[in-house]
Amino acid sequence: MAENAIIVELVPEDPDMSTEKVLEEVKNRLDKEYVIRDVKEEPYVFGLKKIMVMIIVPEREGVAYEIEEKLSEIEGVSAEVVSITRV
Repeated sequence: MAENAIIVELVPEDPDMSTEKVLEEVKNRLDKEYVIRDVKEEPYVFGLKKIMVMIIVPEREGVAYEIEEKLSEIEGVSAEVVSITRV
């Protein structure tokens, strides 16, 4: 079965929000079949840092929308899928 690497950009509203706390919420909201492959923290604006998360998922229609919707529900964090690549 083919897989996709989906990169999600997570931006906390508060510069003091812990990256570990955000990642724990991400893990809790994702299905068990999804694998977090890479996490990078990058400077953003006004002291905020964005968190770039690469998630490996089975290839199927609507999976990127599903992930973006689930991660957008994390309180105090905006989430946007910025890249999808077949692996």
